[in-house]
Amino acid sequence: MFQFTEFLRKIDLSPERVRLLRHDARGVAAWRRGGARAFGCFASFQRRTPPPYGGAEFACHFLPSSNLPDGTLTALYVGTTRIADQWAWDGDRQPLIRDVEIIEGERGRENVDAFDLEWVEQGSEYAERLLINWGPGGRAWSQWAHRRQKAILEIRLQPQEPPFPGFSGFISRISEIPRFPQAWTGSLEGVRGVYLLVTDDGEQYVGSATGVDGFMGRWRQYLVNGHGGNVLLRAAGHQDYAMAILEVASPDMSLGDILTREAFWKTKLGVRAHGLNAN
Repeated sequence: MFQFTEFLRKIDLSPERVRLLRHDARGVAAWRRGGARAFGCFASFQRRTPPPYGGAEFACHFLPSSNLPDGTLTALYVGTTRIADQWAWDGDRQPLIRDVEIIEGERGRENVDAFDLEWVEQGSEYAERLLINWGPGGRAWSQWAHRRQKAILEIRLQPQEPPFPGFSGFISRISEIPRFPQAWTGSLEGVRGVYLLVTDDGEQYVGSATGVDGFMGRWRQYLVNGHGGNVLLRAAGHQDYAMAILEVASPDMSLGDILTREAFWKTKLGVRAHGLNAN
């Protein structure tokens, strides 16, 4: 089976000079939001101990992908950076790869080192195409390339995002919003309508999305505070709701029309009497 170390040698990178980093959900969110720029800036800030780059000259970056049937982790390659410089982050000097949202989020953090990273051309054509077997555990998220062999499971013909399941087939969770593919986000921002939230205990809440950013705009409010301004949801405390779309509003529907459809679904599902709707 073709190993990732062989891939590195084919693109003229010595495995002994390379660290492999399998980033977490924050990295996924940065990549989905702003591609190489936002992700590169995200990767430019790391906790001082343990040092994930560990004296390497290059870093190959991966995002978590679906586990194998036996639970083994996989990782999707998104590119390689050269580690050009490192310093103690003080909020003043900016990294080479800059993203305002990332940098603002790093201000005030302690025991953080900043890095000047530079994306390299070698292997860039395989970004989001090359999937490897990471191994059984995710805690060792930064490893030397030459010390642990990683089998290449798949080389895709082209980068691919999971296909949007359609509005009627859409089911997800609030916590997954930052990791939505860009195409999903665009689809959900472009429509308004009526949605359903379900707690882990099975309690239901029916709401409507009527703003300019559609379903995504409304659901982002739950991501921020867990209740979106609803009294009963606030009383229940922050919860990671499952969410689904009950009805998509046609473009010519008025705000009043959408609210009427919301009231219809509240009655049909009985959420005023047995759910989390107070009105």
